[in-house]
Amino acid sequence: MNRRSALRLLGSAPAAAALGLASPRASHAKTTGAVQLNIYSWPDYFSAVDLQGYARMAGFTPTISTYASNEMLFTKLHSPAGAGYDLVIPSSSWIGQFANHGLLEEIDHHRLNLASLDPNLMNRVYDRNNRYSIPKDWGLLGVLYNPEAVRDEIHTWEDFFKAGEKPGVSGKVRLSVSGWETIGPELWLQGKDWNTVGAADIRAAGQRLTRFARHVKTFSGLDPNAVANGSIVLAQTHQSAARAAITLNPKLKWVVPGPRSELWVDNYAIARSAPNLDQAYDFLAYQLRPDVQVHETEYLGFPAALAGLRARIGPAVPYADLIFGGKNLDFQKLTSFVVNPGTIGIYLQMQAEIQAAAG
Repeated sequence: MNRRSALRLLGSAPAAAALGLASPRASHAKTTGAVQLNIYSWPDYFSAVDLQGYARMAGFTPTISTYASNEMLFTKLHSPAGAGYDLVIPSSSWIGQFANHGLLEEIDHHRLNLASLDPNLMNRVYDRNNRYSIPKDWGLLGVLYNPEAVRDEIHTWEDFFKAGEKPGVSGKVRLSVSGWETIGPELWLQGKDWNTVGAADIRAAGQRLTRFARHVKTFSGLDPNAVANGSIVLAQTHQSAARAAITLNPKLKWVVPGPRSELWVDNYAIARSAPNLDQAYDFLAYQLRPDVQVHETEYLGFPAALAGLRARIGPAVPYADLIFGGKNLDFQKLTSFVVNPGTIGIYLQMQAEIQAAAG
Protein backbone atom coordinates (compact mmCIF):
# COMPACT_ATOMS: atom_id res chain seq x y z
CA MET A 1 0.00 0.00 0.00
CA ASN A 2 3.03 2.29 -0.20
CA ARG A 3 3.12 3.22 -3.86
CA ARG A 4 4.02 6.82 -3.07
CA SER A 5 7.56 7.32 -1.78
CA ALA A 6 9.54 10.15 -0.22
CA LEU A 7 11.54 12.46 -2.46
CA ARG A 8 15.15 13.29 -2.14
CA LEU A 9 16.59 16.54 -3.47
CA LEU A 10 15.86 17.08 -7.14
CA GLY A 11 18.39 15.35 -9.32
CA SER A 12 20.24 13.84 -6.38
CA ALA A 13 19.50 10.21 -7.17
CA PRO A 14 21.30 8.18 -9.81
CA ALA A 15 19.25 7.07 -12.76
CA ALA A 16 17.56 3.75 -12.09
CA ALA A 17 16.68 1.13 -14.65
CA ALA A 18 13.00 0.87 -15.46
CA LEU A 19 11.28 -2.22 -14.19
CA GLY A 20 8.77 -4.07 -16.32
CA LEU A 21 8.22 -5.62 -19.66
CA ALA A 22 10.94 -4.01 -21.70
CA SER A 23 12.75 -0.77 -22.34
CA PRO A 24 11.47 1.37 -25.22
CA ARG A 25 14.72 0.93 -27.11
CA ALA A 26 14.59 -2.84 -26.77
CA SER A 27 11.00 -2.82 -27.95
CA HIS A 28 11.87 -0.61 -30.89
CA ALA A 29 14.72 -2.87 -31.93
CA LYS A 30 12.36 -5.81 -32.10
CA THR A 31 9.46 -4.07 -33.80
CA THR A 32 10.98 -1.51 -36.15
CA GLY A 33 8.37 -0.46 -38.64
CA ALA A 34 5.45 -1.67 -36.53
CA VAL A 35 2.98 0.51 -34.69
CA GLN A 36 3.90 0.79 -31.01
CA LEU A 37 3.42 2.78 -27.84
CA ASN A 38 5.86 2.99 -24.91
CA ILE A 39 4.37 3.80 -21.51
CA TYR A 40 6.38 4.46 -18.33
CA SER A 41 4.08 4.05 -15.32
CA TRP A 42 3.58 3.07 -11.71
CA PRO A 43 3.37 -0.73 -11.37
CA ASP A 44 0.05 -2.47 -12.00
CA TYR A 45 -1.64 0.82 -12.83
CA PHE A 46 -3.89 -0.26 -15.70
CA SER A 47 -6.62 -2.86 -15.75
CA ALA A 48 -5.58 -5.88 -17.81
CA VAL A 49 -9.11 -6.04 -19.22
CA ASP A 50 -8.88 -2.47 -20.53
CA LEU A 51 -5.38 -3.00 -21.91
CA GLN A 52 -6.65 -6.04 -23.79
CA GLY A 53 -9.59 -4.01 -25.06
CA TYR A 54 -7.25 -1.35 -26.38
CA ALA A 55 -5.02 -3.97 -28.00
CA ARG A 56 -7.99 -5.45 -29.84
CA MET A 57 -9.06 -2.01 -31.05
CA ALA A 58 -5.61 -0.71 -31.99
CA GLY A 59 -4.07 -3.93 -33.27
CA PHE A 60 -1.04 -3.84 -30.97
CA THR A 61 -0.23 -4.08 -27.26
CA PRO A 62 1.49 -1.11 -25.56
CA THR A 63 4.85 -1.75 -23.95
CA ILE A 64 4.73 -0.79 -20.27
CA SER A 65 7.82 -0.21 -18.14
CA THR A 66 7.45 0.73 -14.48
CA TYR A 67 9.01 2.92 -11.81
CA ALA A 68 8.57 3.07 -8.04
CA SER A 69 8.67 6.83 -7.40
CA ASN A 70 8.29 10.20 -9.07
CA GLU A 71 11.98 10.71 -8.40
CA MET A 72 12.85 7.68 -10.51
CA LEU A 73 10.63 8.96 -13.32
CA PHE A 74 12.20 12.43 -13.13
CA THR A 75 15.73 11.07 -13.15
CA LYS A 76 15.02 8.69 -16.02
CA LEU A 77 13.45 11.34 -18.26
CA HIS A 78 16.29 13.72 -17.40
CA SER A 79 18.85 11.26 -18.78
CA PRO A 80 19.58 9.74 -22.20
CA ALA A 81 17.98 6.52 -20.95
CA GLY A 82 14.62 8.31 -20.98
CA ALA A 83 14.49 8.65 -24.75
CA GLY A 84 11.77 6.63 -26.41
CA TYR A 85 8.96 6.93 -23.90
CA ASP A 86 5.62 8.28 -25.10
CA LEU A 87 3.28 8.42 -22.11
CA VAL A 88 4.27 8.86 -18.45
CA ILE A 89 2.18 9.11 -15.25
CA PRO A 90 3.67 11.78 -12.94
CA SER A 91 1.96 12.89 -9.74
CA SER A 92 0.58 16.38 -9.24
CA SER A 93 3.40 17.43 -6.92
CA TRP A 94 5.94 16.90 -9.69
CA ILE A 95 4.24 18.31 -12.79
CA GLY A 96 5.81 21.75 -12.42
CA GLN A 97 9.31 20.33 -12.10
CA PHE A 98 8.89 18.09 -15.14
CA ALA A 99 7.55 20.98 -17.20
CA ASN A 100 10.19 23.47 -16.00
CA HIS A 101 12.93 21.06 -17.02
CA GLY A 102 11.43 20.62 -20.49
CA LEU A 103 10.60 16.95 -19.98
CA LEU A 104 6.98 17.11 -21.16
CA GLU A 105 5.17 18.06 -24.35
CA GLU A 106 2.26 20.46 -24.15
CA ILE A 107 -1.10 18.69 -24.45
CA ASP A 108 -3.12 19.40 -27.61
CA HIS A 109 -6.60 19.63 -26.09
CA HIS A 110 -8.21 19.55 -29.53
CA ARG A 111 -7.15 15.93 -29.92
CA LEU A 112 -8.99 14.76 -26.78
CA ASN A 113 -12.51 14.93 -25.38
CA LEU A 114 -12.04 16.50 -21.96
CA ALA A 115 -15.65 17.57 -21.48
CA SER A 116 -16.49 14.52 -19.37
CA LEU A 117 -13.73 15.13 -16.80
CA ASP A 118 -14.45 16.37 -13.28
CA PRO A 119 -13.83 20.15 -13.19
CA ASN A 120 -12.59 19.79 -9.58
CA LEU A 121 -9.56 17.96 -10.99
CA MET A 122 -8.85 20.39 -13.83
CA ASN A 123 -6.90 23.67 -13.84
CA ARG A 124 -5.36 23.06 -10.43
CA VAL A 125 -2.43 24.97 -9.02
CA TYR A 126 0.21 22.47 -10.12
CA ASP A 127 -0.72 22.81 -13.84
CA ARG A 128 -2.91 25.76 -14.74
CA ASN A 129 -5.08 25.12 -17.81
CA ASN A 130 -3.70 21.57 -17.91
CA ARG A 131 -0.95 22.54 -20.31
CA TYR A 132 1.08 19.42 -19.56
CA SER A 133 -1.20 16.95 -17.81
CA ILE A 134 -4.59 15.24 -17.90
CA PRO A 135 -5.86 13.76 -14.61
CA LYS A 136 -5.85 9.96 -14.47
CA ASP A 137 -6.99 9.25 -10.90
CA TRP A 138 -6.76 10.81 -7.46
CA GLY A 139 -6.27 10.09 -3.79
CA LEU A 140 -6.43 11.77 -0.41
CA LEU A 141 -4.47 12.13 2.79
CA GLY A 142 -6.83 10.99 5.52
CA VAL A 143 -6.96 9.17 8.83
CA LEU A 144 -7.91 5.56 9.48
CA TYR A 145 -8.61 4.74 13.12
CA ASN A 146 -10.05 2.23 15.53
CA PRO A 147 -12.79 4.05 17.48
CA GLU A 148 -12.65 1.54 20.34
CA ALA A 149 -9.01 2.48 20.98
CA VAL A 150 -9.28 6.20 20.21
CA ARG A 151 -12.57 6.59 22.15
CA ASP A 152 -13.41 9.89 20.41
CA GLU A 153 -14.43 11.00 16.94
CA ILE A 154 -11.70 12.53 14.77
CA HIS A 155 -12.79 15.60 12.84
CA THR A 156 -9.62 17.72 12.69
CA TRP A 157 -5.87 17.22 12.58
CA GLU A 158 -5.77 18.50 16.17
CA ASP A 159 -8.04 15.59 17.09
CA PHE A 160 -5.58 13.29 15.34
CA PHE A 161 -2.59 14.55 17.33
CA LYS A 162 -4.48 14.42 20.63
CA ALA A 163 -5.69 10.89 19.89
CA GLY A 164 -2.14 9.73 19.21
CA GLU A 165 -1.03 10.74 22.70
CA LYS A 166 -3.65 8.60 24.49
CA PRO A 167 -2.80 5.39 26.34
CA GLY A 168 -3.67 2.46 24.15
CA VAL A 169 -3.03 4.56 21.03
CA SER A 170 0.49 5.83 21.73
CA GLY A 171 2.97 3.45 20.14
CA LYS A 172 0.40 2.24 17.62
CA VAL A 173 0.41 5.23 15.27
CA ARG A 174 1.45 5.33 11.62
CA LEU A 175 2.68 8.56 9.98
CA SER A 176 3.51 9.16 6.35
CA VAL A 177 7.03 8.69 5.04
CA SER A 178 6.67 12.03 3.15
CA GLY A 179 7.80 15.12 5.02
CA TRP A 180 5.11 17.37 3.57
CA GLU A 181 2.36 14.90 4.54
CA THR A 182 3.79 14.59 8.05
CA ILE A 183 4.26 18.33 8.63
CA GLY A 184 1.40 19.61 6.46
CA PRO A 185 -1.36 18.99 9.06
CA GLU A 186 0.36 21.24 11.62
CA LEU A 187 0.79 23.96 8.98
CA TRP A 188 -2.90 23.71 8.10
CA LEU A 189 -3.86 24.01 11.76
CA GLN A 190 -1.86 27.26 11.79
CA GLY A 191 -3.70 28.48 8.68
CA LYS A 192 -0.58 28.26 6.51
CA ASP A 193 -0.13 27.04 2.93
CA TRP A 194 2.40 24.19 2.69
CA ASN A 195 3.36 25.37 -0.81
CA THR A 196 4.23 28.95 0.07
CA VAL A 197 5.62 28.85 3.62
CA GLY A 198 9.30 29.46 4.16
CA ALA A 199 11.93 27.31 5.78
CA ALA A 200 11.42 28.79 9.25
CA ASP A 201 7.69 27.93 9.26
CA ILE A 202 8.36 24.39 8.06
CA ARG A 203 10.98 23.86 10.77
CA ALA A 204 8.71 25.30 13.45
CA ALA A 205 5.80 23.08 12.43
CA GLY A 206 8.14 20.12 12.27
CA GLN A 207 9.06 20.60 15.92
CA ARG A 208 5.58 19.55 16.99
CA LEU A 209 5.95 16.39 14.93
CA THR A 210 9.37 15.76 16.46
CA ARG A 211 7.74 15.81 19.91
CA PHE A 212 4.81 13.69 18.67
CA ALA A 213 7.18 11.11 17.17
CA ARG A 214 7.54 9.20 20.44
CA HIS A 215 3.97 7.96 19.89
CA VAL A 216 4.70 6.65 16.39
CA LYS A 217 5.29 3.00 15.64
CA THR A 218 6.01 3.19 11.91
CA PHE A 219 6.40 5.42 8.89
CA SER A 220 6.34 2.44 6.53
CA GLY A 221 3.61 1.73 4.02
CA LEU A 222 0.39 0.79 5.74
CA ASP A 223 -0.50 -2.88 5.91
CA PRO A 224 -4.33 -3.07 6.15
CA ASN A 225 -3.99 -6.25 8.21
CA ALA A 226 -2.03 -4.32 10.86
CA VAL A 227 -4.94 -1.93 11.39
CA ALA A 228 -7.55 -4.68 11.17
CA ASN A 229 -5.83 -6.70 13.92
CA GLY A 230 -5.08 -3.72 16.18
CA SER A 231 -1.28 -3.48 15.99
CA ILE A 232 -1.89 -0.04 14.40
CA VAL A 233 -4.93 1.86 15.67
CA LEU A 234 -4.36 5.35 14.17
CA ALA A 235 -2.85 6.00 10.76
CA GLN A 236 -2.31 8.63 8.12
CA THR A 237 -3.13 6.92 4.84
CA HIS A 238 -5.04 7.13 1.56
CA GLN A 239 -8.56 5.90 0.98
CA SER A 240 -7.57 2.74 -0.89
CA ALA A 241 -5.61 1.38 2.10
CA ALA A 242 -8.40 2.48 4.43
CA ARG A 243 -11.00 0.68 2.35
CA ALA A 244 -8.91 -2.50 2.34
CA ALA A 245 -8.61 -2.38 6.15
CA ILE A 246 -12.29 -1.65 6.71
CA THR A 247 -13.16 -4.58 4.49
CA LEU A 248 -11.25 -6.74 6.99
CA ASN A 249 -12.59 -4.96 10.09
CA PRO A 250 -15.83 -2.98 9.58
CA LYS A 251 -15.49 -1.33 13.01
CA LEU A 252 -12.69 0.88 11.71
CA LYS A 253 -13.40 4.46 10.61
CA TRP A 254 -11.95 6.72 7.93
CA VAL A 255 -12.04 10.52 7.83
CA VAL A 256 -10.47 13.38 5.89
CA PRO A 257 -9.69 15.81 8.76
CA GLY A 258 -10.04 19.59 8.67
CA PRO A 259 -9.27 22.33 8.30
CA ARG A 260 -7.50 21.14 5.14
CA SER A 261 -6.01 17.98 3.71
CA GLU A 262 -4.21 16.75 0.63
CA LEU A 263 -5.58 15.89 -2.78
CA TRP A 264 -2.98 14.20 -4.96
CA VAL A 265 -3.63 13.51 -8.63
CA ASP A 266 -1.75 11.13 -10.87
CA ASN A 267 -1.70 12.40 -14.43
CA TYR A 268 -1.26 11.33 -17.99
CA ALA A 269 1.53 13.33 -19.62
CA ILE A 270 3.37 13.08 -22.92
CA ALA A 271 7.12 12.73 -22.69
CA ARG A 272 9.36 15.18 -24.51
CA SER A 273 9.91 14.19 -28.17
CA ALA A 274 7.57 11.21 -27.85
CA PRO A 275 8.30 9.10 -30.94
CA ASN A 276 4.78 7.67 -31.17
CA LEU A 277 2.70 10.78 -30.66
CA ASP A 278 -0.39 9.69 -32.61
CA GLN A 279 -0.54 6.42 -30.69
CA ALA A 280 -0.17 8.34 -27.40
CA TYR A 281 -3.22 10.46 -28.17
CA ASP A 282 -5.11 7.41 -29.40
CA PHE A 283 -4.44 5.60 -26.12
CA LEU A 284 -5.39 8.68 -24.09
CA ALA A 285 -8.68 8.97 -25.96
CA TYR A 286 -9.41 5.33 -25.14
CA GLN A 287 -8.51 5.72 -21.45
CA LEU A 288 -10.76 8.77 -21.15
CA ARG A 289 -13.82 6.85 -22.33
CA PRO A 290 -16.39 6.74 -19.50
CA ASP A 291 -16.72 2.95 -19.57
CA VAL A 292 -12.96 2.53 -19.32
CA GLN A 293 -12.72 5.01 -16.44
CA VAL A 294 -15.36 3.05 -14.53
CA HIS A 295 -13.40 -0.19 -15.06
CA GLU A 296 -10.17 1.46 -13.97
CA THR A 297 -11.76 2.82 -10.79
CA GLU A 298 -13.13 -0.57 -9.79
CA TYR A 299 -9.75 -2.18 -10.50
CA LEU A 300 -7.50 0.34 -8.71
CA GLY A 301 -9.67 1.48 -5.82
CA PHE A 302 -8.80 5.09 -6.68
CA PRO A 303 -11.33 7.26 -8.57
CA ALA A 304 -10.67 8.07 -12.20
CA ALA A 305 -11.23 11.65 -13.32
CA LEU A 306 -14.70 11.15 -14.83
CA ALA A 307 -17.37 13.61 -13.67
CA GLY A 308 -20.32 11.88 -12.03
CA LEU A 309 -18.27 8.74 -11.59
CA ARG A 310 -19.78 7.78 -8.22
CA ALA A 311 -23.20 7.24 -9.77
CA ARG A 312 -21.70 4.80 -12.27
CA ILE A 313 -20.14 2.52 -9.65
CA GLY A 314 -22.48 -0.41 -9.16
CA PRO A 315 -23.90 -1.64 -5.86
CA ALA A 316 -21.80 -4.81 -6.04
CA VAL A 317 -18.61 -2.82 -5.33
CA PRO A 318 -18.01 -3.02 -1.53
CA TYR A 319 -17.56 0.23 0.41
CA ALA A 320 -17.78 2.20 -2.81
CA ASP A 321 -18.15 5.54 -0.99
CA LEU A 322 -14.69 5.06 0.49
CA ILE A 323 -13.17 5.01 -2.98
CA PHE A 324 -14.25 8.64 -3.18
CA GLY A 325 -13.07 9.57 0.30
CA GLY A 326 -16.44 9.15 1.96
CA LYS A 327 -19.68 11.06 1.59
CA ASN A 328 -19.79 14.87 1.49
CA LEU A 329 -16.11 15.34 0.66
CA ASP A 330 -15.45 19.06 0.13
CA PHE A 331 -12.92 19.59 -2.66
CA GLN A 332 -12.61 23.25 -1.68
CA LYS A 333 -10.85 22.16 1.53
CA LEU A 334 -8.28 20.05 -0.30
CA THR A 335 -4.86 21.23 -1.38
CA SER A 336 -2.27 19.69 -3.71
CA PHE A 337 1.41 19.71 -2.81
CA VAL A 338 3.80 21.23 -5.35
CA VAL A 339 7.51 20.44 -5.19
CA ASN A 340 9.43 23.68 -4.62
CA PRO A 341 13.22 23.36 -5.01
CA GLY A 342 13.63 26.14 -2.44
CA THR A 343 11.89 24.30 0.39
CA ILE A 344 11.71 20.61 -0.51
CA GLY A 345 15.04 20.01 1.21
CA ILE A 346 13.67 21.42 4.47
CA TYR A 347 10.71 19.04 4.39
CA LEU A 348 13.08 16.14 3.81
CA GLN A 349 15.48 17.22 6.54
CA MET A 350 12.65 17.60 9.06
CA GLN A 351 11.21 14.22 8.11
CA ALA A 352 14.58 12.63 8.84
CA GLU A 353 14.65 14.32 12.26
CA ILE A 354 11.07 13.25 13.03
CA GLN A 355 11.80 9.64 12.15
CA ALA A 356 15.00 9.73 14.22
CA ALA A 357 13.01 11.04 17.19
CA ALA A 358 10.66 8.05 16.89
CA GLY A 359 13.62 5.74 17.36
